[in-house]
Amino acid sequence: MEIIGLKDVPKKPWKNGGGVSWEIAADEETPPAWRISVALIDKSGPFSDYAGYDRTIVAIDGDPVELDVNGRHVALQHGVPFDFAGEARVQCSVNGSARDFNVMTLRKALSHDVEIVSTPQRFILDDDELAFVFVLRGNAMVGSELCSTCDTVYVDDDEDRIEVSPQEGALACVVRITPL
Repeated sequence: MEIIGLKDVPKKPWKNGGGVSWEIAADEETPPAWRISVALIDKSGPFSDYAGYDRTIVAIDGDPVELDVNGRHVALQHGVPFDFAGEARVQCSVNGSARDFNVMTLRKALSHDVEIVSTPQRFILDDDELAFVFVLRGNAMVGSELCSTCDTVYVDDDEDRIEVSPQEGALACVVRITPL
């Protein structure tokens, strides 16, 4: 297992130039077939267009974020995943700033699942799955490693299971990326 601290990840501008994100991990292809990141939302505006991708966003902290997704109002809740298509027209509103965790996968090649964990759980992994654990809040044991808020654990390919044990009040996201 490899722990990736958010402080060790460089900031990059959004595709549309409207903000910044920290790319925690991504496929090495250009453009990447999958990516996980944390974004800073510090002004209202449109999301970048990622046609052909499936996306999941999870509010980490900060001020309330409201989305208009193809005319549908969505109020993001801290620690609750929201799935949407990369080609959706998304307009974001925020009065201040907030951070969110993001997962994207190329729809024709991959699927992903984001599960929020607040109690100890064991996950069995398929041979071809990529797996990550992102700590949303507090501290969590991932295997034998103690991780803090905004730490990400990459689960090595030779692991066939992972145990995630958030401490009281903590939340973790378990991300599994699977080839189709």
